[in-house]
Amino acid sequence: MSSTRPETLLSSLFYLGGARAMAIAMNLVATSRMAHVLGADNFGINTFAVSFMSYFLIVVSLGYDQFLTREIAYNSTRMRTLVDGALSIRLILALASGLILLGVISVLGQSRASNTAILIYGLGLLGSAIGLSSVYTGLHKMRMVAIREFTASLINMSGILIFVRSPDDLVIAVSILSGTQLFTNLLIFVRYAFDFGMPRLRLPNGADLKEARLSMVYFWSLLMITVTYNFHIVLLGLLRTEADVGLFGVGWKLFVFAIVIPNLISTLFLPRLSSIAAQPEASRDASLLYMGTIIVCAVPIVVIGEALIPQILAVLFGSSFLAASPVVAVLLLNAFVVSLNIGFGTPLLAVGRQKDFFWIVAAGALAGVVLNVVLVPLLGIMGAAVGTLVDEFIILALFALYRPEVPLGACCSIVVRCLLAVAPAAFIAHMLPSWSTLLQPDLIAILVGGTVGVLTYIALLHLVGIQLRHLAMRLHRFT
Repeated sequence: MSSTRPETLLSSLFYLGGARAMAIAMNLVATSRMAHVLGADNFGINTFAVSFMSYFLIVVSLGYDQFLTREIAYNSTRMRTLVDGALSIRLILALASGLILLGVISVLGQSRASNTAILIYGLGLLGSAIGLSSVYTGLHKMRMVAIREFTASLINMSGILIFVRSPDDLVIAVSILSGTQLFTNLLIFVRYAFDFGMPRLRLPNGADLKEARLSMVYFWSLLMITVTYNFHIVLLGLLRTEADVGLFGVGWKLFVFAIVIPNLISTLFLPRLSSIAAQPEASRDASLLYMGTIIVCAVPIVVIGEALIPQILAVLFGSSFLAASPVVAVLLLNAFVVSLNIGFGTPLLAVGRQKDFFWIVAAGALAGVVLNVVLVPLLGIMGAAVGTLVDEFIILALFALYRPEVPLGACCSIVVRCLLAVAPAAFIAHMLPSWSTLLQPDLIAILVGGTVGVLTYIALLHLVGIQLRHLAMRLHRFT
């Protein structure tokens, strides 16, 4: 049986952070290839199919990923019982969701290509049911999670580069993306069986149903987040052209990449925050360390990214996607707001305030639905971007006003100081291409401008009173 000795936060950051850094690079390559080869229409079909399937996947997950992470971090002796019950219920949900999906597709009224893509992504229902990365997250064993994420990204990138060669290869691209998730989740399942024994599947009993009701608190919150993240894309797919969805899709991909690091930090901190939830002072200090780490990392990604939008779009997706620039600008701003929401939200989950978390994100999701129903028919993809930004601002305001676990004054101070440090850095990154003819190729402008911008930001952080060395030492001590 595998050792359950936890890794330190810094070693976890090394494993999972390194894996996600490489995963980001590989996913950028795969996404760029798909956008260039498939074109706006087929890229839009893929984006719509992914967003549409997210609702079915969240039902199969049922909030168990977050529930298992928190419960196993708090008391790992219950792990086997929790996993057996979760898998049994999720497999039943996967079968039921698959049957419902077939019925929905028959009345959806989308193109044959869209329906085919949705059905292929439907294989992910089984992958979601057997996914056990949350077990290793709860045990603070991030190496396994890192290996899975790296493997998935490597397979995706290799498959897309080798087999996707023309716009007619949409089915091949979707099959690679869907099959990879199923395969890597199966690898984690096999590793769990090797480490802890084969899960015992059964008809759910009373105890299993009780645990399911507890996980439903997470499910409802995640459903609201899924609505916030995907309703506008599904609405665009139903009301606008596939090319419009494709243009919005590249902006949404950049948004997703921009919040990878905040999500990584959340994944690392959640089990640790959960394990000290009964210690108010330690929990509050750890929550501030968590939020500070997110802000320091999120600010340069978003602001320097805003400074290089035309170059990023041209390199990653091609000049035909430059029309998405205004939408990307709004979505990157949205990424910063979402990063703050991640910073406020995770400590609520860690200390057991799931109901508070749910009502906050539900209010934002409801506002987002109303805004997008009004704005998408009027403004198209810009309406979708603005509606999503406004609903995230509503969520942020509610997090800040409703008894946050993170000290609000200290949080605002960190944000202001980071923005002061990044403003000159972003200006330099933006202006470098016009200052030197050597930086005219867009890829060189991104690499040089981004590097100089980040280094300038790091140097200026010291002047505004944020010591990265001190931050790293606190992360190292936090186990």
